[in-house]
Amino acid sequence: MTGMTSPRPSPELPAALRRGKEELHASHRALPLEEKVRMVIELQALALPPIARRRPLKYYERQWPLNELDTSR
Repeated sequence: MTGMTSPRPSPELPAALRRGKEELHASHRALPLEEKVRMVIELQALALPPIARRRPLKYYERQWPLNELDTSR
C-alpha cells in the first residue's frame, strides 16, 4: 500500500460537521431537564454493561434508577 494516499476532504466538510454539531448542541440545550436526565440514563444503560463484564462496577458507576425521578416538577 506504499504510495497510496486517501483524498483529503473538501473544506466544506469540516464546516458542515461543525454546523451540525452546533445545531445538535442547541437542540439539546432547549430540552427540559427531565429529558436530559433520561438521555443520561439511556447512555448509562449502553455504557455500563460492557464495563461490568470486565470488572465489578464501583459504587458511583451504578445506573441511576429511573423510577426515582420526580417528574411532577
